[in-house]
Amino acid sequence: MILGECRDLVGPRTAKEGAVVLQQPGVAYMLSLMTDGATILRDARSEAGLSRRALAAKAGVPTSTVSRIEEGLSDPTLGMLARLVDATGSDLVVEARPRGDRLSLAELATAWSDEAGRVRIDWTRLRAFVDRIQQDPQTLPDAIADPPAPTLPLLNTILAALAEQLADEYDIEPPKWTRAYGPLDQPWAPPSTPRMRASFEKSTPEAFRRRNLVLSRSALFREAG
Repeated sequence: MILGECRDLVGPRTAKEGAVVLQQPGVAYMLSLMTDGATILRDARSEAGLSRRALAAKAGVPTSTVSRIEEGLSDPTLGMLARLVDATGSDLVVEARPRGDRLSLAELATAWSDEAGRVRIDWTRLRAFVDRIQQDPQTLPDAIADPPAPTLPLLNTILAALAEQLADEYDIEPPKWTRAYGPLDQPWAPPSTPRMRASFEKSTPEAFRRRNLVLSRSALFREAG
């Protein structure tokens, strides 16, 4: 499933393989590169000229639901995202695209964006990586063998922690490249209320804790059953 960032204006009711399209009467916006539901919802709401409160009222959901999705604190189901996009006057169209056979954590070095000076981590891509490892643990050694390119220091530290955490949980030797990413100078946590942060601290996986990262385990790991 591909969720993406609005790129170019294209003809009405057109869709390329592997794309998500926001369709409005006579206009379609091609979303060609995977980002996340937060970007899709913000773009659709902004195009419609709606506040978060107004969109929530039209969709029949709490304003907090819209806020949490747009701030990257909640990963919406496809049904919820479609419902919210529909309330903006657009349609959400999703198509599947075949993926490469080899899974690699190194590819996640691009899983971030800088929006008006505010860095956003694409947690959807990180969760998808963990999901695939949990489905097929035998791919883990190869998947974490190659280091990600040095891009965003925070993301590189998160990826090093993720590689070590997965290695610990599946009882394999962690890759040597993770040693290059030690603890952050200051604790880091995603935007949250004091109560939420306290909850995050309790469930932060050990490899993240060692690097001064405060992150709820549920942000990345889907527990079995």
